[in-house]
Amino acid sequence: MAGYQFVHYEAYARTGNDKKRSLISIAKEADRDSGNHPHVNAPQPPEFLLGTSFVESAEAIVAAADTSKVLHSGKKRNLRKDANVGIGLIASHPLSIEDINAMSEPERNQRIAEIKEWAEDTVTFAETEFPNLVKVAALHWDESHPHIHILIGSTEPSEDFNIIHKGEQARKKAQGNDRTGKGKKLGNDAYTKEMRRFQDKYHDEVAIYYGQARLGPKRRRKSRSEWKKEQAQLDSIAESLQRGKSIDQLIEVELATAASQAQMMIEATQEEINRQKKLADDQKSLADDQLAEAKQLKEQADLDAREAAELKKDAIKLKSTLDDRIRQMSKYDGVLGKFLGWFGITQRIERKAEARLNEQLSKLRSKVDELNRQVGKEKSMQRQHRVTEDALKSLKKALSISVEDYPHLKEKGALEKHFVYIQKIVESNQPPEKIQELVDSYMEKLEMTLLKSDVPSSDTYSILEV
Repeated sequence: MAGYQFVHYEAYARTGNDKKRSLISIAKEADRDSGNHPHVNAPQPPEFLLGTSFVESAEAIVAAADTSKVLHSGKKRNLRKDANVGIGLIASHPLSIEDINAMSEPERNQRIAEIKEWAEDTVTFAETEFPNLVKVAALHWDESHPHIHILIGSTEPSEDFNIIHKGEQARKKAQGNDRTGKGKKLGNDAYTKEMRRFQDKYHDEVAIYYGQARLGPKRRRKSRSEWKKEQAQLDSIAESLQRGKSIDQLIEVELATAASQAQMMIEATQEEINRQKKLADDQKSLADDQLAEAKQLKEQADLDAREAAELKKDAIKLKSTLDDRIRQMSKYDGVLGKFLGWFGITQRIERKAEARLNEQLSKLRSKVDELNRQVGKEKSMQRQHRVTEDALKSLKKALSISVEDYPHLKEKGALEKHFVYIQKIVESNQPPEKIQELVDSYMEKLEMTLLKSDVPSSDTYSILEV
């Protein structure tokens, strides 16, 4: 049987006196510094659950208080040396060290594990009560009962320092500046109410899970038999609560694992979508470059065509000139023509004119042949661009499918298989028209699967023959 709860906290100042110790003093006791624990016969090092040194944390709290200010009548003043700046919390487990040592080893190990779990829950409770202020926590095994010390305080200087003891906060709020007997009573009642709230909350959130009663038998004047009966009931309740707590923790772990796996799948899918989108963007960029090159070739072809037209005009003009000269020479066909023919002058003139004409025509034919080649290349580039665009459209359609439109892809692994298959098609090094053919064929099978309301078969994801 566990017994009843014991938890208590108190505020301490930077300096101590005959009635109350300082914050550093209680920190030294919690650290088991030599000469600071006269009530402990065989001191043992503390088992730290949070932090590594009570003294170092207490010194940091004191240093922050030394440079902090308090607002008084609208003016900033230094803190009084006897102002409380930190809190020492202690909670004790009702099972004694003597009883623990008397147990069999399996039972003793079980109880020690339970006490450590209780201590961890107590630290968690303190952190919810004093957010961001719990600095050190340690479990002690060297007194009559296992107990935990917790040091609470701020290590950051403040321009408007406030007390952190919640009972004192409630007292100050209720009493205000009323120093009469009535005012003091209001303050004391508020203090008691707040501390009772703290005890009740600790019982509801920690103690009841370990079979600890809210109050002991003497406070409620219970007989020994009544107390044992209550303890048996509390143990039963604690066992049920711990079982429920274990189930809740298991559910939380399962949910966290499922959420993590789902997040990993989402991230992997998004990563694959981004990769496929980059591939599609690269393909589009390449197609745009090819289109720009085709436009440039077309502009060059147009320029060449204009040049060819000019050459053709020049050729026609040349031929017309030659014809005129030949007609002019025809008047020498008489006696002078015969005379010139004897000397071969007429033949030389005709041969020279013919050679010049043939040279111009040869240049013209070469230019026309070059233009034909440019036009053919342009048409081929345009066709390749259209094929690439069609392939990109098919890939975009496959990458942008929704599980809302294809519910069977909600099955485990179906969506991942879909993207893996599309990735294989993209990486298969196939020409654009083959990629379009494979993607369109796959999407048709997917549509047929949708009509049959079935999960895609292995045939749908058949391995590419590349």
